[in-house]
Amino acid sequence: MRFGVLWALFVASGKMFIRNRAAVFFSIFLPLIIMLIFGVLNFEGSVDIDLGIVDESGSSQGTALTSELEGVDYLVIHQGELDAELGALETGDRDFVIVIPAGWSVPPPGTDSGLTAYAGSGDPAQLQVMEGLVQQAVAQALYAPGGGGATAFVPPLTFESVESRDLGYIDFLVPGIVGMTIMQLGLFGVAFGFVQLKRTGALRRLFATPTPPTYFLSAQVGSRLIIGFVQVAILIGVGLWFGLQMFGDWLTLGIIVLVGSVIFLAIGFAIAGWAKNEDQAAPVANLISLPMMFLSGVFFPRDAMPEFLRAITQFMPLTYVNDALRGVVNDGDNLLALGPQLLGMSVWAVITFVVAVLLFKWE
Repeated sequence: MRFGVLWALFVASGKMFIRNRAAVFFSIFLPLIIMLIFGVLNFEGSVDIDLGIVDESGSSQGTALTSELEGVDYLVIHQGELDAELGALETGDRDFVIVIPAGWSVPPPGTDSGLTAYAGSGDPAQLQVMEGLVQQAVAQALYAPGGGGATAFVPPLTFESVESRDLGYIDFLVPGIVGMTIMQLGLFGVAFGFVQLKRTGALRRLFATPTPPTYFLSAQVGSRLIIGFVQVAILIGVGLWFGLQMFGDWLTLGIIVLVGSVIFLAIGFAIAGWAKNEDQAAPVANLISLPMMFLSGVFFPRDAMPEFLRAITQFMPLTYVNDALRGVVNDGDNLLALGPQLLGMSVWAVITFVVAVLLFKWE
């Protein structure tokens, strides 16, 4: 292998990418601009409270209390076992967990209810507000139906603090923006650049040189991967500046970025092989990227989608990438814990590689 030739092609490939303004804007500047905008806006104002309920009472009154709380607009109720709900509280997936003890029944108004609520260790001011809302909801659920709300009020809940991860919107946003950047670099960085080279006849003239085409392709892929890792490092750095919490290890994050980049680079090569000019490449790239940008959980959780839409979008390649990135960054998952996501990404890598081989043409 002639490393001097490969290095020259690698440098030339990087320069070609930088000179392609459209590719640079969509794959580098657009994600960074979005990150800065959402980071400054800081969407932390949701009034929804994730409330876990562990009903150990085995009574109709415990069931009735849960049913009443489910009717409160600002409460998102999750029912489960104690260990599972406390685990969700520790990872930041619950704000509070209420335990209804065995043998519990509704106490007389103005007396201790016997209910315990476990609270996460988030922002004290925000927790105080949410505690008041939960107290109000439980008191309403206990006594308003029976008309006992006029008696002296005793807070129905005893709160206990549990050490937990205080994940904010920026912790959700950064992995999504990183996934979007990986997608944009692959789609627009490759598709626009190669289509331009095809249109000008540069790729055809490459065959007249003694340089093997594999050198040129290797240089293109290598330069895009390095640019991608640099861009991811910049985005993570901006995220840390805004308060991002990194719970996983950097090696696992790098592997996820690498596999995700392979998927979207292959899609970019497929588009470049099919399209004859930039006018054909741009609509196809946007047709692929825009649905994933808004349906794969880049900006907002997929849990807010209708169930049928979640069932469809969970198989999108960017969904697997985003879920894996959030598993590393937010939950500290290792490669073994990310098995389902890695399997989905691997399947997409094989599919997109085969499609790229079938569609890619030098002219």
